[in-house]
Amino acid sequence: MRRMVLLEAIEKRLLEELNPKVRLVLETGRYLIDGGGKRLRPLITMLSCGMCGGDPEGALPLGVGLEYIHAASLLHDDVVDGAKRRRGRDSANLIFGNEVAVLTGDYMYAKALHLFSTYGNMEMIRTVSQAVMEMAEAQVLELSKVGELITEEEYFQIIDGKTGVLFGACVAVGGMAGGCSDREQLYEVGLRMGRAFQLIDDLLDYAGDPEKTGKPVGNDLREGKTTYPLLSVLGSLDRERVERLLGSVEPSEEEIESLRREVLSLGGDVRTKERAVEELKRAKELLGSFPENSYKEEILRLMDFVAFREL
Repeated sequence: MRRMVLLEAIEKRLLEELNPKVRLVLETGRYLIDGGGKRLRPLITMLSCGMCGGDPEGALPLGVGLEYIHAASLLHDDVVDGAKRRRGRDSANLIFGNEVAVLTGDYMYAKALHLFSTYGNMEMIRTVSQAVMEMAEAQVLELSKVGELITEEEYFQIIDGKTGVLFGACVAVGGMAGGCSDREQLYEVGLRMGRAFQLIDDLLDYAGDPEKTGKPVGNDLREGKTTYPLLSVLGSLDRERVERLLGSVEPSEEEIESLRREVLSLGGDVRTKERAVEELKRAKELLGSFPENSYKEEILRLMDFVAFREL
């Protein structure tokens, strides 16, 4: 019940804070927010605050700011990727145009900064601004590696930046808002959780149900991106064939589907799931030194949701 109450508060505040003077910015922002989402980032922020002894409601505007950062990154990512679908419907850039999508994302980043300058403190602002910088760097790194077969080290550098650091900021900011001082350990909990989230996200691109995920399988291969399911079984694949497909401007759907199925037949899905569970196990160990209460129990349940969603 607590989770539902917090989610209702998050949805209400997300729309309340989105109050630009220009109507088109409001329409674009509302379109993305109304498209749904798990709201994991603000929820984790509020639960971390409660776990550390604070009032979760006090961390609500901080969680909303972090969700705006996430939303802004989605708007920008879809423009960069030329995406046409997001959460099962037309992407905002397809509806409103690339220029409006980028500028609305800029507005959301600025709104997040405003919320943190109003309700947070300098340590929180430093934590979040560092995360945003690393997010941008990871996106550039990923873009520079499109069409290449990257190493496992490069892969984790990319997903930590794309996803892990913002999860880390959520746990750290929420914990600090609740009175915990172990910022680095809180951050590491979130980083590991975000890493697991992205591993499963990359797995769903190989083995997900399009009816549930809202997007077709094989997109990463189609876009020339190397992810963990592929890397985990690379030793059993024809490396030249993989490099040729990733580097192809327009790989055929038959080639994409053939490689996707081979990765699954070799156990790429199982190995990716195992790695995600391993990351969450470490996150749970790190969480062990924090107070035992219902908020912590809810965070642990969210970790299990991350590992088993849509599978």
